[in-house]
Amino acid sequence: MFFEKFRAAAARLPAGLIRTNPAAAPDQLAAAETQLGVALPQQLRSFLLSFDGADLFHGSILIAGAGSQASPTLNDLNASDPVAGALFFAEAVLGDRFTLDAQGRVWRLRAGSDERILAGSGFSAWLDATVAREQLLYDDDGEFAADAFEPDGQEVTARTARRQAERALRNDPGSAEAQHDLGTALRRLGKDQEAAQAFAAAAALDPGNPWPWFDLGRVQLEQPDLASAAVESFRKAAAHERGMGAARLLAWAARAAAVAGDQEVLAAARRDALAHHAELVEDLRRAVDAAASEDDQEALGEAQALLSALLGGAAPAPRRRLPIATAAAPAATRGRHK
Repeated sequence: MFFEKFRAAAARLPAGLIRTNPAAAPDQLAAAETQLGVALPQQLRSFLLSFDGADLFHGSILIAGAGSQASPTLNDLNASDPVAGALFFAEAVLGDRFTLDAQGRVWRLRAGSDERILAGSGFSAWLDATVAREQLLYDDDGEFAADAFEPDGQEVTARTARRQAERALRNDPGSAEAQHDLGTALRRLGKDQEAAQAFAAAAALDPGNPWPWFDLGRVQLEQPDLASAAVESFRKAAAHERGMGAARLLAWAARAAAVAGDQEVLAAARRDALAHHAELVEDLRRAVDAAASEDDQEALGEAQALLSALLGGAAPAPRRRLPIATAAAPAATRGRHK
């Protein structure tokens, strides 16, 4: 494989956005395989025989190599916090890692959690999609393009995020991550029907991931005539979570059942939610209190709606606490609640 799109992008883009190492020698690949205890997938092997690792977009993603000039090396990535059966080949700036499975598909593992998403249908397609997506954030001088970001500079605009996802999908239609990103961008743009289609596509590509199902359910819930469909989406999301995570998702199913007016399904969702986490109601009460104290109206409304579905009746108001008393405060007032 010659990675024509990658070579063309490296030659066309401003200097420094794509930096590659010289090709690895076959004996270096053999040594890496021996130390890793696995044979390298063919597409990754072909890439390393052309470029022994790469730095994409100022370290946004680092592709590991096999030789001493590579940083990181495949051995570095797989020696740190290894996961059984996973071959890590790249890492993102915030600590996410990328792995190849036995079918050659690319999975992204989120830093600090066991969450993963199907990021690419294969190494080559993932690489082309990644370059196509990230280059939209830079101008002709290799600096961040100001119009790609919101005024605070912390988040890309919804329009840019949509273009990024669409470009990624043109290079890799089998990326559940790109489909999910497209759905998120379309939702920000107020295009809920198209967003639902993208979330459904992501869920079909990566059915074991709860989050496309969850986001599909949220879009469906905003249309009362689709509330019953939302129940099913939230239940599918919950099937791939455990404990508190599953309980929260089942509370969303209860909320959707309440909107649909299906009392039997509502009762079942309530039972299942509490069976997964007996302290769910109290946890949601604390979420209401925290959202109110931070004046986060969106989080407050969501937590209250979930509590209302679990308890029935009106959404509970936040609990207010007196300031913590000092040692000089009268004993009768210390620790009391209004």
